[in-house]
Amino acid sequence: MDPLLILLIGLLFVIGLIVYARLNPFLALLAAALIVSFLSKPAPGTEGDWTAQVTRVGTALGEMAGKIMILIAMGSLIGQAMTRSGAADRIVRGIVRLFGRERMPEALLSSGFVLSIPVFYDATFYLLLPLARAVYRMTQKHYVLYLLAIGFGATLSHTLIPPTPGPLMVAREMGISIGTMMLLSGMVGFCTMPFALLIARFLDRRNANIQIEDAAIREALKPLAEVSAADGLKDEIDAAPAMKLPSFFAAILPILLPVALIAGASITKSLCGNSAQTTWQKIVYFAGDAQVALILSALTAFAVLQLTQRLSLRELEKEMGTALQAAGNIILITSAGGAFGAMLRACGVGERIQELMVSGNGTLPGLGVLLLAFLTASMIKTAQGSSTTAMITTAGIFSTLSLSSAALGFHPGYVAVAIGVGSCVTGWMNDSGFCIFASMSGLGETNVLKTWTVGLALMGLVGICVTMILSQIVPMI
Repeated sequence: MDPLLILLIGLLFVIGLIVYARLNPFLALLAAALIVSFLSKPAPGTEGDWTAQVTRVGTALGEMAGKIMILIAMGSLIGQAMTRSGAADRIVRGIVRLFGRERMPEALLSSGFVLSIPVFYDATFYLLLPLARAVYRMTQKHYVLYLLAIGFGATLSHTLIPPTPGPLMVAREMGISIGTMMLLSGMVGFCTMPFALLIARFLDRRNANIQIEDAAIREALKPLAEVSAADGLKDEIDAAPAMKLPSFFAAILPILLPVALIAGASITKSLCGNSAQTTWQKIVYFAGDAQVALILSALTAFAVLQLTQRLSLRELEKEMGTALQAAGNIILITSAGGAFGAMLRACGVGERIQELMVSGNGTLPGLGVLLLAFLTASMIKTAQGSSTTAMITTAGIFSTLSLSSAALGFHPGYVAVAIGVGSCVTGWMNDSGFCIFASMSGLGETNVLKTWTVGLALMGLVGICVTMILSQIVPMI
């Protein structure tokens, strides 16, 4: 059977089982991996052995779990500790004070971008929504702008920057180092943020007369008659918190620490190489390993939690258990996506796609690969709703192509970033992010389609343009 037909069957099963059968993404990806395995040529020496087709799926699943389990578990622990310790709250307060009341959209966008690296999208939205509502109650203006600023910032880092599960999986599947993925996705994210804010302002002006449909939220957002806007915002930010908050440095340390350690190891390797390692080089390389760096970050985050909240051992155990339960589901989905990608490689889809994509001079058109990666991730995201599943599935396809810097004209990490940017598009009714935005904003589905959905599509288009331009200006080869 033609590998492209096997790929199409696999994709249809993933999308169909998630969208129509409402099956958990782990089960859908696992089923698709098994189907692709049975449709592919068996491994040498296993012809006629049906159990071997299942065994190789299980082996691939286990291999992927081994690669990402520690990273995702530590990332979940970091997010839980930062939320529970008040570190996330402290970061938001610090950013808001830095930007000031007049630049609240910039503050909300930046807060969403920073917080969504260790904290999942939905938690970031919940954390920042009260601040957006407070500003709107005082001004009665730009409600859509504040909401979109939060959502766009959180979405960018959620789909681009490790240790968020989707980008982490894409980097691992495509053989991109975590340090390089952080650098490239950070560049694209930072360059896209100003355009995201312009899009948010444009949609806010275009929907200036939008009505809040939820009666309870509309009532809660009535103007504050007896409090001035300046005093009201100051009270909202400076009000005595229900719990003791860490300092800004302690709050942001779990985010900065792994970035510094991983970047330090990457820089040292580029300058000194791997040969004739001294003791200090070994220490830098060890601490800069992504798994070690995130373990140290998780320990730091829980140390901040303990120092600020003085939890008992039983309470600490409960916080860790909550985080690891959430991580377990993500690890299963990500591992199943890895198995699906491995089966696609086994069926030869990479070689088949490469045949179709080779240009007349025998090289792959680099910008065309970026655009194809973006469109593939966008199509899968639009069809089944999950950015993470779209990234995992697309990475499985493109990891089969054996992309190289020489063939592309730039670092293959840009392809991984293009996949992340593509998974921003499109947020509609089958996307949990859309549902959170619609229910918590009170705008109603029709208004959210005109603002959030359109905004994500525009931001995705800007993101892929930024990615393509940076790949030519800073090819990293």
